[in-house]
Amino acid sequence: MARRKNNKNRTRKQAPPKVQSSIAKTFQWIVASGLLVLILTTSYHFLSGDISLEFVKPLDSGYEFKLKNDTPSDDIVKKFRIIFPHQSVIVTTTRDVYATLDAHGHITLPGGNSSYVPASEFRELDGRLLPANSSINFRIPPLSSRSWMQPDAMIVQIAFQTTPKHDLLAYLNSALNVIGLHSKETTIRYLVVSNYWTVTQSSSTKEAIRIACRDNDSLAKLNICSGQQL
Repeated sequence: MARRKNNKNRTRKQAPPKVQSSIAKTFQWIVASGLLVLILTTSYHFLSGDISLEFVKPLDSGYEFKLKNDTPSDDIVKKFRIIFPHQSVIVTTTRDVYATLDAHGHITLPGGNSSYVPASEFRELDGRLLPANSSINFRIPPLSSRSWMQPDAMIVQIAFQTTPKHDLLAYLNSALNVIGLHSKETTIRYLVVSNYWTVTQSSSTKEAIRIACRDNDSLAKLNICSGQQL
């Protein structure tokens, strides 16, 4: 008696047309509603965390800052710049210096009345690796090339840009930058008073001083807060 051969169907099972259509419509709705972008953005931020900058303390020559990587991936610092918006700055001499007084009453300081800001040339962090879930401390040069000269108060901006070392995260980072859902560059504005850096939203030095003096008891004791140096 002949046995019947069972021919097994080895072809892949496909979803019925109605199910396929439903999946396609759902995907189109997700894309059209912006939900896909939101999912990608949320996933990216979950993976990438945040890169933060913190002022630590003044040094004998310069300032100590900390750049912190609260992400599970290594990052690379693409750019780190210290910017000085146009402003009038009053400086104080920290020790006695001998100045020259000419016949017209003009005072000339030792070495001339013009100087440069060493901090504006800071480039040491460019290209540096910032490991995952870690921080690096570094030194920013002084705001005056003369050790005996200190600004009473000034606005300083720090702008920096980082990118993930991992190629896939770097690509996603670039994509989010293009569509405007992720800031390409982080800019923090500081008010520097008596060698201490305080984050401020004000673009006016006078307004930044007023707010800082109102909110900070330590600064409130300084002469600049009592209006003697404004």
